[in-house]
Amino acid sequence: MLEQYLDALLFELQGPDEFLMAMPAEEREAWEGLPGDVRYRLTSRADRWLEKDVPPLSASNYISFARAGVAADYAERRRVRRDMLRDLVIGSCVTPDGRYDMKLADVVWAVCEESSWVLPNNNPLTLERKGLPLPDVVNHRVDAAAAETAADLALAVQMAASRLDAVSPQLIERVEREVGRRVIRPFLTLTDMAWTCGPKSDGLRCLAGCALAFLTFERNDRQRWQCMRKAWTLLDKLLSAMPGDGSVPGGLDEWASVAEPVMDMVMMVLSVSRGRVDVRREKQLQLMCHFPVFCHMAQNWFFNPGRHSMRPPLDPVLLFRIGDYIGDSALCDLGVFLRRGQLRHEEEPDQWLLHRAVDLFNADYMENEPARPPFRRQGFFGAVQMMVARGDEDSEHGLAVAVHGGSNGALTAHPDAGNFILFCEGEPVIVDAGFLEDTMFHNLPVVGGHGQSLGAAFGAQDVSCRLEDDYALLSMDLARAYPAQAGVYEWQRTLIYERAEGTVQLIDMFALNGPRDIEFCFLTPFKPGLGAGWAQLGPVRLRWENGLTASCDPLPVPEGEARALWGDTLYRVALATDEPTDQGKRTFTFNALRTFG
Repeated sequence: MLEQYLDALLFELQGPDEFLMAMPAEEREAWEGLPGDVRYRLTSRADRWLEKDVPPLSASNYISFARAGVAADYAERRRVRRDMLRDLVIGSCVTPDGRYDMKLADVVWAVCEESSWVLPNNNPLTLERKGLPLPDVVNHRVDAAAAETAADLALAVQMAASRLDAVSPQLIERVEREVGRRVIRPFLTLTDMAWTCGPKSDGLRCLAGCALAFLTFERNDRQRWQCMRKAWTLLDKLLSAMPGDGSVPGGLDEWASVAEPVMDMVMMVLSVSRGRVDVRREKQLQLMCHFPVFCHMAQNWFFNPGRHSMRPPLDPVLLFRIGDYIGDSALCDLGVFLRRGQLRHEEEPDQWLLHRAVDLFNADYMENEPARPPFRRQGFFGAVQMMVARGDEDSEHGLAVAVHGGSNGALTAHPDAGNFILFCEGEPVIVDAGFLEDTMFHNLPVVGGHGQSLGAAFGAQDVSCRLEDDYALLSMDLARAYPAQAGVYEWQRTLIYERAEGTVQLIDMFALNGPRDIEFCFLTPFKPGLGAGWAQLGPVRLRWENGLTASCDPLPVPEGEARALWGDTLYRVALATDEPTDQGKRTFTFNALRTFG
C-alpha cells in the first residue's frame, strides 16, 4: 500500500529545518491564544517541579529487575523524569520568561546521562546472557521506551530550542549526539530488533519514535533517506500484516496503540514533504481510523467483543486528533461527544510530548463544538466478521444490533463466536459482559452441556453478510466452534434486522449426531419478566416458539470496573429444550416495547 509513495518521498524529503510537528515557543500568538484556565493548568504543572530534584536512577534500580524481576522502582523514577521533561517544555512555551530554563536544562541533561533508555525488562544482556544485569552502554538497542525518549527530546528541541540555547548551546548538541548513537544509528544498522516484525503495536510505536528522532536530527541527506526508506518500508510491512478492511483484530482496546503511531507517521511524512506526500486518502487508513465509529452503539457504549468491556478505554481527545488528521468528521464528533462525559481531560501518564502538544490546541474547539454522537446505519468488517445495524442513521431511535463470527483464538480469548448484543433507544438490553468467559454466559447455545472451545481452530465458518435498505443479515456456521463431545454436525446461526417491522430475528438451525439437551442463553442487565413464550427485558420483548422452557439466574457482578458498569447483578435467561433433540430450527424475535399491538 505505502511502497508506491517511496519515489515521491525520495524527491520531496526535506531537511530538519523544514520539519515541524508541534508549535514552537516563538509562536506567541498561538500560545497566548490558549484559554486562560488551560494556560494556568499548564504552568501549574510545570511549577510543581521547580523545587524538586530530578530523581536519580541508580545501578541498583536497574539491577533489581534482573535479580528479582521487579522494575517498579526504576519505572517510577523514569516516569517522573519524563513527566518533568514534558511539563517543563510546555510550561516554557506558555510562559517563556526563563523561569523554567534551568530546571528544564537539568532534566534534559539527566535524561542524556542515563546509561540506557531501554527498559530493564528489554535489556538484551539480561535476556540473552544471565549474570549481566546492567545495560550495554556501547551497543545500544531500541525498544518502545528508547524510541519514546528520543521522540520527547526531539519535540523538546522543536518546541523549546530557544529556551535551551538560553542556558547553553551545548544542551541541544548533547541531545543530538545521544539520540544519534542510542536510536538513529541502531535503527539504521541493526536488523535483529524483534519489534520490526511484531508485536504490531510495539513496532508501530518504535517506528513513530525513531522517525520523529531522525527527521528532527539527522542532517546527512543520504542517511536521512536511508532511515526514511527503512521506516516507511517497515510501516508498510506491519500494515500489510493487518486486515485490509481497516479492522483491528484486538478490538477497540488495541485500536489506539495501532492508529495513533500510524497517523503520527503519516503526519510526519506530510510535514517533511511540505504536504506533497499525503497518504491520508488510502482506504485502509480511512477505514482503520473510522473503526470506533463503526463500533459505537449508543452513548458511551461500544461493540467490543471478547474479553473486552463494552465501555473501552478510548481517549476522546485522541479520537478527535486522529479524526482531525484523517479528515473524518464523524470520528471528531465522537471524540467531542465522549469528552462531554468527562469532568476534565487529563493527559495520560505516558502520553508523548508530541500528543500533549497537539492536543492542547484542540481542547478549546472540543469544549465549544456541539456534541453530536455519530451512528453508522449499518456496516460489516469482513476480516473480523463484525456486523452492526440500526434503524436510522445518526440516531439511537429503535433497535440497534451487533453480531460477530470470527475464531476463538488468542485475540478474543473467549468462546463466543456468533455472540451478539442488542440495544433499544440507546440502552443495552442483550449484552456481552466481557469478564464472563464461559459460553453459557454469552448469547449463545450450550449443546449437551458443552459450550464452545477456545483456540484458533474453533470458530465460525462460511460467514456471509447482506446489507440492504430494508434489512441487514449476518449468517454463519458455528459447528466448528464446538468440541467433538458436543456432537454438532451443523449449526447455522442467522441474525436479521428487519427495519420495516422494527424487529431483530435470531434463527438457529442445527443438526446433531444424536439427541441432546440444548440451552439457548441470553445475558441482560434487566431483571426479566417471564411468560408463556416470552420474556420482558426492559424495553424489549423476546418471543420464542413452543418447546422451550425459560428460567432466569441472577449473576453477581464482581467489584471493580464491571460493577461500576453493570451494577450488582446481571441476569442469564436460559431457554431449554423440553426434551433432547438432534435437529431443529429455533427462532427468537426481539421487538421494542412501543411496537406491541
